[in-house]
Amino acid sequence: MDLEKFNGSTTPFITLDACDGHRAEKVLNALEAASNGDESQWSQLVKDDTLLRERLIEQGIDDPELRNSIHWDDATILFISSVELSREGRPMPIGDGKLREKIGRFPWGDGSPLNYMHEFIRPNNRRGASDSESYETIVSLLETLTQRCGPSNVEHDRYHNGHGGLNIRGFLSDDDVRKLRFALSGRSWSVTADEAIDGGMRDVSRNLIALLRAAERRNVGILLRMHS
Repeated sequence: MDLEKFNGSTTPFITLDACDGHRAEKVLNALEAASNGDESQWSQLVKDDTLLRERLIEQGIDDPELRNSIHWDDATILFISSVELSREGRPMPIGDGKLREKIGRFPWGDGSPLNYMHEFIRPNNRRGASDSESYETIVSLLETLTQRCGPSNVEHDRYHNGHGGLNIRGFLSDDDVRKLRFALSGRSWSVTADEAIDGGMRDVSRNLIALLRAAERRNVGILLRMHS
């Protein structure tokens, strides 16, 4: 698996790849433990997950149970371990090219529509307690997707500085994808009065819901990469 081939001829600001979010969480926790001197969690994970072990061996790793025998950085290990691949060995596409382009480029701030949504979403105060919970679900899952692998959660930025500019921000499991799509499709949220782009939240939510629905159809989670 060559990381260089994951970049197309034009580079969007963000990419959402299909991933196994449950495995990504286990890998992340094992890598964090290993970086603190405890490799037992990584060894047990590789022993228990046959598919993970086979993937690492296919990539030329002779002793995948030993973290210190793998000379990749943590970001590369997380990505290669958890990304869902097509039959051609490339990241499994979610949605069509036009949808991915709309999600990947947004004319505001750092170019991320997810950060735009997080900035300008607010609860719909006309709704009841159950809708308040749906709003909190949206905010929580957006933060997981955009910040799970960052300093606010792991207290370092190694996952932002992988080989070849690999910059992983976070990920969601297939269960979280369904929860986020369902919550966004409801009426628990509204838009702040100072939204920067008229109709921006409408477009972002429509495109994100479409991408989440596409991920649901494939029963996959999603992993967020950002690009310079």
